[in-house]
Amino acid sequence: MKLRIQHHTTYRYTWPVLYSIQHVRLTPQQDSKQRILDWKIRTPAKHLSACDHHGNSVHTFSVNQQHRELTVQSHGHVEIDPLDDGYVPLQQLSLNPLVYTPTTPLTQFNDEMREFASFVADTNIPFAHRILTLAHAVADRVVYTKGSTTVADSAMQAFENGQGVCQDHSHVMLACLRAHGIPARYVSGYFFNPNVEQHDSHAWVEVFDEKRQQWLGVDATHKSLVQGNHCRLAVAKDFTGASPIRGIRTGGGQETLDVQVTIERVG
Repeated sequence: MKLRIQHHTTYRYTWPVLYSIQHVRLTPQQDSKQRILDWKIRTPAKHLSACDHHGNSVHTFSVNQQHRELTVQSHGHVEIDPLDDGYVPLQQLSLNPLVYTPTTPLTQFNDEMREFASFVADTNIPFAHRILTLAHAVADRVVYTKGSTTVADSAMQAFENGQGVCQDHSHVMLACLRAHGIPARYVSGYFFNPNVEQHDSHAWVEVFDEKRQQWLGVDATHKSLVQGNHCRLAVAKDFTGASPIRGIRTGGGQETLDVQVTIERVG
């Protein structure tokens, strides 16, 4: 399946920003199942390209003059093939999976969450079945409610409140899996729904299957394994390291964010 993707992000500030530096992770991953046909990123200043320790493509730029608005645009075409039972193709250059076992401030867990996910440690149950069952349980426990949380909310907060979005589903999944020593990582990207015109950024998780030595993609929000409708952008320990755009600024006052994502199937 070939997709045309456009991602337009604009930050607006109530007061002038004196200086800002931003890290952009908006370039799709490439492997045997996902191929970039063409891709461009536009930033308000010249950007430098690099690869971070998770293997993500990162574009960094800084704006050294006063501004009250900042826009980043990315667009291009990506060809995606369905995964084999949700498993991501083997990668030659990647971190040891154990890197994704320790918790982070956003993925800490408590005793209730550990007990909630206790079945994931039962090796008598097929691995993919355990993980998909957890995805269903998390989606039922944390009801998808747009605008109910912020990017600063943790897995424990979402689990307790019972509401959240895809980011929260992913963080709760990570917390529950890490509570049982299972390596799992956060994935940012896109989910193509042919029945809608306006899309959003999306998030899901990948869980390391020790027996197969591969990462299994699981989307708790859609209660499914990852297949041909998902486009991977970045992976990290949590949202902080996989955020499409993240940076710091001096000045600016209050901030508003406008994000528009359009995805079309073109082949």
